[in-house]
Amino acid sequence: MRTFRTAALLGLTLLAACSDGGDDGGACAGKTGAAGTREVTITSGGRERTFQLDVPESALGGDAVPLVLVYHGVFSSGPEIQANTGFPAKAAAEGFITAAGDGIGQSWNAGVCCQPAQGENVDDVGFTRDMVAAIESEYCVDGSRVYATGFSNGAAMVFRLACEAADLFAAFAPVGGSLALFPCEPALPRPIQITNMISDPVVDYRLGEFSFGELLKLNACSAARDFAQLAPTASCTIAPDCADGSTTELCSVSDLGHRWPGGATNPEGPFRATERAWDFLAGFSS
Repeated sequence: MRTFRTAALLGLTLLAACSDGGDDGGACAGKTGAAGTREVTITSGGRERTFQLDVPESALGGDAVPLVLVYHGVFSSGPEIQANTGFPAKAAAEGFITAAGDGIGQSWNAGVCCQPAQGENVDDVGFTRDMVAAIESEYCVDGSRVYATGFSNGAAMVFRLACEAADLFAAFAPVGGSLALFPCEPALPRPIQITNMISDPVVDYRLGEFSFGELLKLNACSAARDFAQLAPTASCTIAPDCADGSTTELCSVSDLGHRWPGGATNPEGPFRATERAWDFLAGFSS
């Protein structure tokens, strides 16, 4: 896995992914998907599944673009998590595609949670793969820059994807959740930014610390640590020396309960998880 930290290297990746500059003979030829927001219905695991797809005009320039999947919390939905996080607006500004699936019964089967998806043993990893394939059939997606983020039960689902679908994703950014799949056996080490709220009454902060500890082991990180103060109420502990450049972070947010930092339910928050997540994710390519 390669780590790209500069715009120049990202540009080279785009050129390599779409070698003919996006003309009709290139890798992007025949990708005729239009810009806009729409609900897409597919069949996955014998079930009819839906997801909200947000494609800005800025993602249709003829070059392969990143794709960010966003997973909602329990009792929520794809449209709600998109509205709360503001990822579609971020995608428009940065030129990528974002999609947010709808869990069965407003839940994801993340391992030991949540109902009813866990009880029905819903194959949400399979749904994720089918969702990406459906998007790639219409749009010129850079397969080396597919990312996942999510909140609460959706964050737990992101952890499961890190455990079972590392081949599909370049990096992960779960927020307000915890690892809920045991054993977790990733096929590959992958960068992950874990964000948890210190005073969260729903997902105890210690679960975030536990998840961080597990990913440090799974990513074979050394004892080296960096520290970043992102805002008066937010800081990150960073393990920069991990297998294959799989940087592993724990970002801690104080003075906030079980909410997406800087989202629609916390608009005045000084720390904006969407900005931080994209800045992290965009730095990696598989």
